[in-house]
Amino acid sequence: MIHQWDLRHYLGIPMATRSGDIDPAIIPYIMKLDNLGPEDIEDMLNKQSGAWGVSGVSSDYRDIEDGYNMGDQRSILTLESQAYKIAGFIGQYVVALGGVDVITFTGGVGENGFETRERICDYLGVLGVEIDKNINKQKGKEIKISTENSKVAVYVVPTNEELMIARDTKNIIG
Repeated sequence: MIHQWDLRHYLGIPMATRSGDIDPAIIPYIMKLDNLGPEDIEDMLNKQSGAWGVSGVSSDYRDIEDGYNMGDQRSILTLESQAYKIAGFIGQYVVALGGVDVITFTGGVGENGFETRERICDYLGVLGVEIDKNINKQKGKEIKISTENSKVAVYVVPTNEELMIARDTKNIIG
């Protein structure tokens, strides 16, 4: 029998507390099984799911990474499923584009989460992706992390979201 909390385990790419993609057929099933209303499901999918729901540890990936390093099975499941799903999405784009020359990691986790980058690139080994694990440990720098033998170049490119927001605002205002 599936219980209410089990919905959190049927996820796409887990965000901090949001579910990502799920099979839509599970929603009415869980609603009927546990006598839940739309507000209950909305709360579950947006506030109790994702990394928080799977890990049971935290919505903060640093805490989950600590759990992963201590061998906590739910933290391992959280981070491995995240890496697998991201690699799968990259694979879908590779098929849609007919190949790939460069993969770029950016944003908070992409810039600073060297463990996450390594897990994702391990899954992308089937594409010939190979990273230098020592170079990959650098955080927040624009850097090429792929090896010379890698069939795909892999980079980390820091963003400056505040600068982009300021520029967009200036352009909108005129």
